[in-house]
Amino acid sequence: MISARQLEVLSTVIEVGTTARAAELLAVSQPAISNMIRHTEDLIGFPLFHREHGRLTPTHEARHIAQEAQHLFMQQKRVESIVNELRGGTIGRLSIVATPSIGHGILPHVLSRFMEQRPKLQLSIELGSIDEINRRLVSGRADLGLSITPPRHSALSVHEVGAGRMMCVCPDGHELGLLDTISIADLNHVQHISYGTGTPLGQQIDKVFSERGLERRYFCEVRHTATALEMVRNGLGVALVDSFALIGQRHHGVTVRDTSPELPLNMHAVTSNLFPTSNLALRFQSFLADVLIGGPVQPGDTV
Repeated sequence: MISARQLEVLSTVIEVGTTARAAELLAVSQPAISNMIRHTEDLIGFPLFHREHGRLTPTHEARHIAQEAQHLFMQQKRVESIVNELRGGTIGRLSIVATPSIGHGILPHVLSRFMEQRPKLQLSIELGSIDEINRRLVSGRADLGLSITPPRHSALSVHEVGAGRMMCVCPDGHELGLLDTISIADLNHVQHISYGTGTPLGQQIDKVFSERGLERRYFCEVRHTATALEMVRNGLGVALVDSFALIGQRHHGVTVRDTSPELPLNMHAVTSNLFPTSNLALRFQSFLADVLIGGPVQPGDTV
């Protein structure tokens, strides 16, 4: 069978007319070109050139082969282009599963910036609980998981990608919005929207209340910070939400304040140990970490 290299030599000699010029273009010696042509003729069993007075004239069969080879060369260039794009993370499919506060908050903001130089990317975004993140990664249905609470699973790797904190949000004009910093104890005296005691965020907040000899009181229980934030936007009360849920938001009407004490938390990127992590997923993880270096929403912001 004729190799791609033999086809390249044949096509180049036909195009430029001499073995000397073909050797120069292909960065090899002239004898190497001549030997390659003879070897190809021996392989296929008929001549490719007429040799008269030191000149090579391609046969009809040689021109036909070279013409067909052009399709191969075009496809080869296409494959090389695809490889370069994959190496640069500009094409491919990225499947992400995230908790709702991340999915409704920072994720669309970061993806819009990530896609600016990657318009050919295909995305798949799912929102779910920690258990759903585990299931999708372990089954290979997602490339990357994003969560505040780090999942614990032997088949998963967890990487911290950014630091944040819980912040107090209240409707514009609310009395707590007049304070620079909102004490945890203040939340027991207003319409407080909070998280169930069985949730990771609820347990974290309960610990802070308990350390101060207080019992957390709230009139509305939610599971996700995205839900709490929407309820605050609609004037239903005050809530603690993670700072990642606030990044990139365009809606107005919510005032953000720091808390006392500070309630730190982190965002985690999760990948499967059962499947190779794609180059694209690794690039997005690094891009997300760079964005988070800029820090969370600042107190006093209206989002």
